Amino acid sequence: MAERVSGPYRGYYISAAARFVPGGSTSGPSSDAHTKADGTYVGTVSLAELGPDDPHRMETLLELGDRQRFDSEEEALAFVERAAREYVDRLLDGP
Repeated sequence: MAERVSGPYRGYYISAAARFVPGGSTSGPSSDAHTKADGTYVGTVSLAELGPDDPHRMETLLELGDRQRFDSEEEALAFVERAAREYVDRLLDGP
């Protein structure tokens, strides 16, 4: 598992994580047999105002689109970090 913390971005620290899910453990269809055999990466993200160790983290479900599994740690980390920044922008700027 890889984790990257960035920030503050508009007052929030972003903690993005990517973990490897071995082949056979993933749910849903996959058109790539190589990915099924080797597995994929799944990304998650947390936001905190006072730093990555702040116990008052913000938890919410974000719609990440139809892209939920990734071929590399870096791809998963970049995607979820971008999604978190977009969420903060919507949170602070409104819809």
